[in-house]
Amino acid sequence: MAKIDQEEKGKIKDLFSANLKNEVKLLFFAKENDCEYCGDTEEILNEVTAIDKRVNFEKYFLDSKKAEEFKVDKAPAIIFLDEEGKDMGVHFYGIPSGYEFTSLIEDILDASDKSRIDFSKKIKTEVEAIDFAVSLQVFVTPTCPYCPRAVRVAHQMAMLNPKIKAAMIEAVEFEELSASYGVSGVPKTVINDGAAEQVGAVPAKTILKKLQSLAEDAAVAAE
Repeated sequence: MAKIDQEEKGKIKDLFSANLKNEVKLLFFAKENDCEYCGDTEEILNEVTAIDKRVNFEKYFLDSKKAEEFKVDKAPAIIFLDEEGKDMGVHFYGIPSGYEFTSLIEDILDASDKSRIDFSKKIKTEVEAIDFAVSLQVFVTPTCPYCPRAVRVAHQMAMLNPKIKAAMIEAVEFEELSASYGVSGVPKTVINDGAAEQVGAVPAKTILKKLQSLAEDAAVAAE
């Protein structure tokens, strides 16, 4: 049974036709057993990539060398690649369904043409200037209407700076991980494994300020 109805496919086709500039390559990671949403996630990717030949994906399992190379330890997982085939820092862990399907489509468009990223020039410059490793884990649920904005902010930051890795994590699918970070509401963005966090969908400048604060704290500690 199709995961995307014909009307929605038509809208996506129009979006891709009007906005795709470069090829977009994805990696999909699955588990052979004990993965409730791996099949559904693969079907979503099959249907999306069938709409336009410039969007494609390769499938691997968690026990593959490719999973080890990209440090993928959860499935289903989607990793965006840059033009050189390297990790772009844009990750999905869990099925991109419900409201998060929009995040997937918008990320594909942004990955194809980074000029679409809707940060101000000042914010873009400051994000690009971040010079330490950043991990942004955005916990979501498919029924949360505010979650895509939090995911998009994190993913766009990753597209602008290779030092930033940003992951959408479906909170219910990865319940233990969610519990380890005290996720009781979504969206929740966990920064550098809990060094900072943000609950709710906020503008990019709010996340940026938290990153800059972490940099300042590190500089003081190093003195």
